[in-house]
Amino acid sequence: MTTKTSAPPLSGRVSMREKLSYAAGDIGSNLVFAPATSFVLFYFTDIAGIGAAIAGTAILLGQLLNGVVDLVVGVLIDKTKTRWGKTRPWILWSALPLMMCFVLMFSVPSGLDDTGKVVWAFVTYALVMAVFFTASNVAYSALLSVMTPDSTTRVTLTTFRFFAAIATTLAVSYATFPLVGALGGGQQGWTTTASIYAVLGLGALLTVFFGTRERLRPTDEFSSTRRPVKELLGFLFRNRYFWLAAALFVGFYLFNGMNQAAGVYFAADILGDPAAFGTLSLAALAPLLIGIVFMPALVGRFGKRRMFLAGIAIQIAGSIVVAIAPENLGVVLAGLLIRGVGGIPFSAALFAIVADVVDFGEWKFGVRIDGLTYSAVVFGQKIGAGLGAAGTGWILAFGAYDADLREQPASAISAIEFAYIYAPIALLALTAVAIWFLDVEKHGLAIRQFLQSRNAAAPSS
Repeated sequence: MTTKTSAPPLSGRVSMREKLSYAAGDIGSNLVFAPATSFVLFYFTDIAGIGAAIAGTAILLGQLLNGVVDLVVGVLIDKTKTRWGKTRPWILWSALPLMMCFVLMFSVPSGLDDTGKVVWAFVTYALVMAVFFTASNVAYSALLSVMTPDSTTRVTLTTFRFFAAIATTLAVSYATFPLVGALGGGQQGWTTTASIYAVLGLGALLTVFFGTRERLRPTDEFSSTRRPVKELLGFLFRNRYFWLAAALFVGFYLFNGMNQAAGVYFAADILGDPAAFGTLSLAALAPLLIGIVFMPALVGRFGKRRMFLAGIAIQIAGSIVVAIAPENLGVVLAGLLIRGVGGIPFSAALFAIVADVVDFGEWKFGVRIDGLTYSAVVFGQKIGAGLGAAGTGWILAFGAYDADLREQPASAISAIEFAYIYAPIALLALTAVAIWFLDVEKHGLAIRQFLQSRNAAAPSS
């Protein structure tokens, strides 16, 4: 005769060492993601010699492949069951091929003809962003929801994660052009710089695998490992908060993607100094580094949704300041500082609210779908970033931007200003609509009680 004993209460405590190990994942991710959003369009147009519209389209097509790959990876993660859990193995398996393809993306052979260069750009970008970054980042994002069930701890972990992401993005923004120049400039400089980022990124991703734990493992009753894919997709698509979270990710990363892609051209052609891009990035990101430490307490008091809406309003105000005198560096920096303050709530709680959506789905439908949910919203992240870069390329082409000209025509200047200032304002307003209806937190108490009771009823191993 066997007896069924209750499992111990599910602890939300995560050690400082594990928090730092978890944060290392966004160092590794952003050593790929930041160059892929900020510099790859510039590299394709000004170093590889690919037209802006064609380069932008190649980037978008690479991102559209994510629609299939993201869902496949999400399903595979939900059906993975190993002694390391279901998310961490994917971070390990994808790390090396991701970094190898990243270096190839910044190594377009100069001997190829125009068609060959476009094919190389498309294939390498697709392998990086649509295949290996997807496998790595979906798993890394889903890891949050299985490390702890505690909403406050999740916000704290997201704060650590985004602090690392912001610091890495800032370092990449400042270091890339000087590194490229110091390492020989041109193609050699870009390939060597990408190789340095790849080595550092590989070490960071391995730190996540070896330094974290998966604590929240559903019982067989709530597990998705034996459910058919069609049924899992049905549960996912019936979760209204999934659609709103996906819209939030598309809007937020489209806004950021357009700012990053257009920012390089804004620095070079509006302010007259490509290296000023690092200063622009510092102004936009410094408030996040300072303010993010206060976010767990503020989010705990006011909630994620209210903080997001306040952040949108502040970001719009900062963009309006930039529009007042876009050729004046002082005014631009002031506007970016304000916009940076508005971005703080998103840095602290963006991925944490997806964990709330996963919990809501388990509470509402009786099945936990971590990987598939995160794969879909990360697809929104990459579609947003890809559309940001592609949209910038299309806008530049419409404005007759020519990389070979020392001075751009007035139409190109107007196009750069539109991509950097006015289009992002509209995107922020649209994102606010999705946030307004994303009120999943009102179910928080009932969901937490459900998770605790489910764990208490589970057999101890």
